Amino acid sequence: MPGRIGRIRRSDLPPRKIHLLYRRHVTPDVRARMAAEEYDELPGGGREVGVVEWIDYRKTADLPIFPPIGPALAALSSPDAPVADPALPAITDDNYTWV
Repeated sequence: MPGRIGRIRRSDLPPRKIHLLYRRHVTPDVRARMAAEEYDELPGGGREVGVVEWIDYRKTADLPIFPPIGPALAALSSPDAPVADPALPAITDDNYTWV
């Protein structure tokens, strides 16, 4: 059934996804007991090894993180600072370069 004039049909809207992120301050003692590598499966069945690198949250602004949460993390006053509004701006073709 066609939509009414002046209204956008739901099927005409781009898909919306919500990424739920957890922020947790991990102490150096806990980090020492966590995995130092991650393994990504390759199309041919092999694996690629990635090294886990811990960085200061204030240095995340320019990292290619998806969703682009780096600037919001870097702006925090401390690792466990309260956040008044956890919503980030919408990610669009105009403000994000897709890989």
